[in-house]
Amino acid sequence: MGANLADGVSQGNATGDEFRTAPLWGLGQRIFLLHDGRSTDLLDAVNQHSSRGSEANNVIRAFRQELSPQQQQDLLNFLRSL
Repeated sequence: MGANLADGVSQGNATGDEFRTAPLWGLGQRIFLLHDGRSTDLLDAVNQHSSRGSEANNVIRAFRQELSPQQQQDLLNFLRSL
């Protein structure tokens, strides 16, 4: 998850800055996002994964730099439809 989302809780082999991502099924029906519900906005939840040590950094960089604003919105709309 990286430093921004680290909660210090260890679960099995996952340390305090790691977390098993929940399946995306039903994402569009969720009110709270992230493992601890700290976000209610999908784009904010994506952006919060960008931090030192996060495995998501390359994906977020590609989302921001390689997709047009319309493609970004299309992807967010698709995720909300799940």
